[in-house]
Amino acid sequence: MATRCGWLKFCRSVVTIGVVSVMGPGWGWSESWAQTSVAHGEEPPVLEMAPIQVEGQRIENVESVKKEMARRPGSNILIEEKQITESRAMNLNDVLQFAPGVRFQSRFGADEGQFQIRGTSLRNNYHHRGINILINGIFFGDADGFSDFESIDLLAYERIEVYKGANALRYGANTIGGAINFVPRTGYSASILQMRMLAGSFGMVSGQVSSGKVTEPFKIGDMNATADYYISVSGNRQDGFQDHSQQARERINANVGLQLGTHQEIRAYFLQSVVSEAIPGALTNQQLSQNRRQAGGQTPFAVPGFFACVTNNQTCQWGRYYNQQRLGIAYHNEFAVNQFVEIIPYVSNQYVDHPIFRTLRQSTQNVGGEIRYVNTNQLFGMNHSFTAGLQPRYGNQKQTRHVNINGSIGALAQEYRAKSTYIGAYAEDALDATKDLTLVVGGRWDHSTREATIQNYGPAGNPFDPTIASTPTTAQRPLRHFDALNPKLGFVYRTTPTSQMYFNASRSYEAPLNVELLSSVNANGSANTGFLDLDAQRAWQFELGHRGTSADKRYSWDVTVYDLEMQKELLASVINNQDTFQNAGGTRHTGVEAGGAMVLTKGLFAQSGGKEDSLQTRVAYTWSRFKFTDDVYGAGTLIAKDGNTVAGAPEHNLNLEVRYDHPAGWWVAPNVEWSLSGFYVDYLNTVKNPSYFVLNMKSGWNITDRLTLYAEGRNLTNATYAGSVVVNDSINRFANPAQGISAYGGIEYKF
Repeated sequence: MATRCGWLKFCRSVVTIGVVSVMGPGWGWSESWAQTSVAHGEEPPVLEMAPIQVEGQRIENVESVKKEMARRPGSNILIEEKQITESRAMNLNDVLQFAPGVRFQSRFGADEGQFQIRGTSLRNNYHHRGINILINGIFFGDADGFSDFESIDLLAYERIEVYKGANALRYGANTIGGAINFVPRTGYSASILQMRMLAGSFGMVSGQVSSGKVTEPFKIGDMNATADYYISVSGNRQDGFQDHSQQARERINANVGLQLGTHQEIRAYFLQSVVSEAIPGALTNQQLSQNRRQAGGQTPFAVPGFFACVTNNQTCQWGRYYNQQRLGIAYHNEFAVNQFVEIIPYVSNQYVDHPIFRTLRQSTQNVGGEIRYVNTNQLFGMNHSFTAGLQPRYGNQKQTRHVNINGSIGALAQEYRAKSTYIGAYAEDALDATKDLTLVVGGRWDHSTREATIQNYGPAGNPFDPTIASTPTTAQRPLRHFDALNPKLGFVYRTTPTSQMYFNASRSYEAPLNVELLSSVNANGSANTGFLDLDAQRAWQFELGHRGTSADKRYSWDVTVYDLEMQKELLASVINNQDTFQNAGGTRHTGVEAGGAMVLTKGLFAQSGGKEDSLQTRVAYTWSRFKFTDDVYGAGTLIAKDGNTVAGAPEHNLNLEVRYDHPAGWWVAPNVEWSLSGFYVDYLNTVKNPSYFVLNMKSGWNITDRLTLYAEGRNLTNATYAGSVVVNDSINRFANPAQGISAYGGIEYKF
């Protein structure tokens, strides 16, 4: 059970853990098939059309992943370990800033934030949905797709893979946004002892101690075997930028692997997290400009009696406190030449204490897994790769809602039990029709069931006296089923030895979550009597792009144009002045994603030991045009007009960095994030989040192979802005304030 023992006591337990931070001499731009550093003057990646060779280990090395990504007909992103360690690594914005088409903005300086790919998850005003989270290919989250990022410790992972849309079919992703795959370090990629420490503004202290090792070979019967382990223990805390935004995390990430002969591996993954966070709440634009550090949630109308504490977030002590345990096992068996099967079961448990407008007490258990088959034998004399998988998942959630008495529980208002059952099956085939052309065809089938038992209560007396039993009122037992069959096809064509053109067309399907189905009001204004009348959202995606490096190794790029024709897009809506969810009729998401890197010059000021300094730049630009193609009504009121913008993301967003590397091992890299124009935060397009320009600076020094220093300054002009917003809030509290001017410094030592 998560401990609610008070902020100061909780933080002391975190601070004693110790360490975090990082760096390395070079850098790499975040986009595409090849993260190897044209900017370092190294050999450019060669686009290989050969099938992936299985080496008997569950975890592929990064070079094989690059080759596999080069065979995928779409824009993907690979974040390597160097990019993670050369950052604060506090949240995904630190590592995805230069990923076109992908947007993560922290809500209140936390690792929980607004995460979307191509605008497919703009309804996420809290927590996460719409993009599958994976831990080395193992599904992470609840069976219905609900999840968050607070348990993810970026420093425990050696790389991050982002698969946009149907490109995520490699892992059987069933969401429109795609998938993000966190690949942990193992004993093969870790030091025997590594210590990191980071500290900075707003009371932030973060630390990590990790260890990994591979054993000497040994025998199990007549079979040669090798074992390895990796464990990371970390903690962080911060007082926060806004009032009432204190946070703390304690995490353990561990995995143990056993290599059996040359064709089998079994690896067990364990994750434990304890999360404590106060929730400051969003502000109106006026509040943002007057005092961006104030706690949000001020409500201009009288506080409802039995069900809600909404005076403001600080008075009502809004927060989220949970602990979570997760265990996954991956068995890999290369049972024949160029063929393997993986069996991947997992189980998780989470307990949440969550005072918001009510105080929620929630217990959730999930079990699931996957059976995956891969065959890379030639077909009709042509290189060929076939993947198929089956994914069952089951979730059981019990929740009670109580009157919130300043963060504690009052009278019982509701109790429910929600069950989620999911089964998915997928297959994909990539065939090299010629030495320069790869054809890809695939598809998946999804079936989801949502079932709940809901008991509502009314006050029998004073609702702020928890000793007085509430009176049962209405009860419901809703049941819904969702099914879909979705195809995919595409091609990759080699235009030069180091460049490719790619195209894909695919259909995606995503069922609503329990938290959406259980919201209060239907689109017609009627009260929810079980589950809302919500349909699944679906989309046809068309994508055309080009990626590569120049022959002289100086330039690298990935440019993509896409169109998503969406039906029944799930919206965070307002019906009868109540926040709820509804389906749009039709929406269109179109955009351009452009990322690139360039070596500006070498040998500018220094040469040492055969090495020379370098000046490089990288850029990521995203143009997003998300529009309604039909009018949307709720309870007879216009919610959005045909042609209006789907709110929540800037139309133009630019990230630019210039980096100088010295042969002595130190580097400095100023960068900017620029939202070129304000963007709407409501579907009627009456309120805009203003544009913003943010200047940051990172630097590091590799003093020795073992000792590294890191420093970073953020928002150096102290700009007032909201990167993350609340879409379509009923009383115009849209702005989640970004942190002001801040500085961080860290050290890493490894043995």
